[in-house]
Amino acid sequence: MTYIYPAVFTWYEPEKVYLVSFPDADNWFTEGYTLKEAIDYATDVLNLMLCGAEDDGIPIPKASKIEDIKLDDKNSFVQYVYADTELYRELLQLRKILDIKKRLKAKKVKVKKTA
Repeated sequence: MTYIYPAVFTWYEPEKVYLVSFPDADNWFTEGYTLKEAIDYATDVLNLMLCGAEDDGIPIPKASKIEDIKLDDKNSFVQYVYADTELYRELLQLRKILDIKKRLKAKKVKVKKTA
């Protein structure tokens, strides 16, 4: 499934990080030291949380319209974040395969290729 959710990005000066939260869901948050990192992590968190909800049969919250999000902090802005849970699951499988190959290589185990 594909989803688009608004995320609130807030520059937090004391820690020098962007804090990211999703107003439509409790406990969906992350942070990043750069804006790019914060956006990447927000995408990862959104995919992870939505995959978990799909897998566990938890109702998925309806996404708000970006214009309905009210900001109280002048250091904040709202941006949509995109998630594709099918593609994310494929990415997780690929990461597992690459990790296994890396561990086998570290143990110097040869992996036979199959035709």
